[in-house]
Amino acid sequence: MLAGAGATVVTARTGQDVKTRLLSEPFDALIMNGNLPGQWTAKESYQWLKENCPGMEGHVLFTFSNGLDLEDGRAYLQENNVPCLVKPFEVAELIAQARRLLQQAQAAAASAS
Repeated sequence: MLAGAGATVVTARTGQDVKTRLLSEPFDALIMNGNLPGQWTAKESYQWLKENCPGMEGHVLFTFSNGLDLEDGRAYLQENNVPCLVKPFEVAELIAQARRLLQQAQAAAASAS
């Protein structure tokens, strides 16, 4: 979906793959499953980003398979103003959220230079 909208998309299948990629190459935005099976929760992922990739936590969007997956971390995500989408969601909504993340990343880069 996002590649068709003009984004460069990189995939990772596990939490460890995500960590390895984020520590080895720069990304403008991160869209990830908020509850990787047997892996990270959204809260754990967000905390890891804050500790290991400072600034990246402001450029993340979590997706959830259903509202039940989100329940455990909903308050935490809301407290930290972390966006999320619950499936099924509209493609246009995903693209709009991705564009917002990219605009935030561009603004942060511009203010840093």
